[in-house]
Amino acid sequence: MKSVITIYEKISILSLDVVAGAVCCSAMFARQMHIKIFWYQYFVLASSVWLIYTIDHLLDAVRNPTLISPRHRFHKKYQKTLCILSVLVCVITTWLAFTKLPIAVIWFGMALGASMLVYLALTHFFSFSFFFKEGWVAFLYTLGVWGSVAVQTSHIQQTHLFAGGIFGMIILQQAMLLAWYESEEDTQQEMLSLMQRQNAAHLHLFLKALIILALGATIGCLLLLNNTSLDQKVWLTLLIIASLLSVITFFSGLFREAYSYRFLSDGILLLPVWMIVDTF
Repeated sequence: MKSVITIYEKISILSLDVVAGAVCCSAMFARQMHIKIFWYQYFVLASSVWLIYTIDHLLDAVRNPTLISPRHRFHKKYQKTLCILSVLVCVITTWLAFTKLPIAVIWFGMALGASMLVYLALTHFFSFSFFFKEGWVAFLYTLGVWGSVAVQTSHIQQTHLFAGGIFGMIILQQAMLLAWYESEEDTQQEMLSLMQRQNAAHLHLFLKALIILALGATIGCLLLLNNTSLDQKVWLTLLIIASLLSVITFFSGLFREAYSYRFLSDGILLLPVWMIVDTF
């Protein structure tokens, strides 16, 4: 059991669980919208997410030599290897994107990539008091996962829009949950986060309000909309994810040890995998 936990810790440190979660969620929305996604599209999404997270952590490690989290210590120790690997992955991803992806996805990806560069610049090279890092991350992640699927259809339905909106709320809930758990750590390391402007009590209160909103919206969609069976499966999956995030929020004492809150909050985005293997 200990060896399994150690392996997953390495997976989490490399952000591979975040990558897998993005692919699983994207596949869920693709199935809901009846869009066929090819392997190279999933590869481009996965590698793009990995590159963004890895570059973000590498920049943190370079700029903050006193970082204390295992994730940042790892990126500091292996920064040369990770830089070389990032360049290689970037070249392969760029080639696949411009030779294989639909033109709508290419334009969408270029706009999203430009927005991500702005995010990285604001995070690592500027200090703006108004910058809401967690909100920006949630917005861009949602666009990357849900939006990259939605641009491939001209028949966006009400249920698809609601699913994207609720997914965005859940991702924001996750980002703020991590900011709340790591508030003391971010303050010690002088890292840009919501905690530089809000204390833990205010953030926790806002997080609870967001939980209620996300759960209420998901239950409302499940009960009130004219849903297909696929829509119902999406609402059920989102409801389970939001509920598990709520448990991590309200019972924080159980999950602070050994960064288990991070492993769980990232790992639960793998839950949509059941919609990939489910054929009924």
